[in-house]
Amino acid sequence: MPDVVRHTSPHDSPRQPHEWWRATLPTVPVTPDWEKTIALLARVDEGISLAVLRGRPDAELTLPSPGTQVFGIQVLLAGTPRFELDRGAVCTPRVGSLVLSQYSDRLGSQVRLPARHDVHIVDLRLSADALRRLTSFPIAERLVARFASDASSHDAPGLVASCGASHAVLQLAQSLSSTPLADPDALALWRRARAHELLAHVIDVLATLDPSVPLTAIENERLLRAFALLETRYAEAWPAVRLAKAVGLPEKKLQSGFRARAGTSVHAHLRALRLRHAAQRLAGGASVTDVAFDVGYDNLSHFGKSFRAQFGVLPSEYRSLRGASH
Repeated sequence: MPDVVRHTSPHDSPRQPHEWWRATLPTVPVTPDWEKTIALLARVDEGISLAVLRGRPDAELTLPSPGTQVFGIQVLLAGTPRFELDRGAVCTPRVGSLVLSQYSDRLGSQVRLPARHDVHIVDLRLSADALRRLTSFPIAERLVARFASDASSHDAPGLVASCGASHAVLQLAQSLSSTPLADPDALALWRRARAHELLAHVIDVLATLDPSVPLTAIENERLLRAFALLETRYAEAWPAVRLAKAVGLPEKKLQSGFRARAGTSVHAHLRALRLRHAAQRLAGGASVTDVAFDVGYDNLSHFGKSFRAQFGVLPSEYRSLRGASH
């Protein structure tokens, strides 16, 4: 389900002591926890910055407000961050989420990373000039239109929203966390291309989610029932036609509802649920074979490929790494 908050306060927040995101390369506090958590910090193009946060901080870390007009794309691969806007509005995305942020110079915000929790976030920030240079697509307008029914104010200067990330977006995020090329110039070019590709996928999500034909109250209730059904019975086979019949929705409306609320198809949402539960089981020490069958996979090879595509490592490697960190 989407998690959306809008800024509704008219007052400005005091400037934070550390200005994390600027249109140019950001600066960060120099502390041991930050040093352990920042895996990558780079300017990948004019007005575009990329950070990869990955680690397990001993103390809570806080990312302050950008302090300028910025569009943010965050992919949450691990962790429980808390996006806070002025006056207490909060967005708490889950693992596997795509978080889209529209900041302004009047928006007070911060992102909290809790202490002693694994975190893995791929964070791309684009200045207004960079967006205008790269695309004529009305990102800010479509973002507001896409989440209008979940927002509290139409004249607010900022928005943070989360929905399920597609398989392609998760793969891109994992790739941006890696260093596949040794030559610095080649690596810079490769990262720029991947960053542009991630932006293209976000635009495609916003372009294909049509808010002009909303569900009725009864249809929306049935859609919510479909999400709840998958959440509790994710190990079962749920082709869209079966799920639509189970909740009493036309298949086309079910699929469009999933794309509007989760950013993915029924199939992709179910796969993400299965892999999220698989990761939790593996982190607790369960065997790969047991986990695969328990979450609904009847083919170990398919499970391994799907798991690696989402988390960047094989299930057995994930089990060893997470088991060692607890």
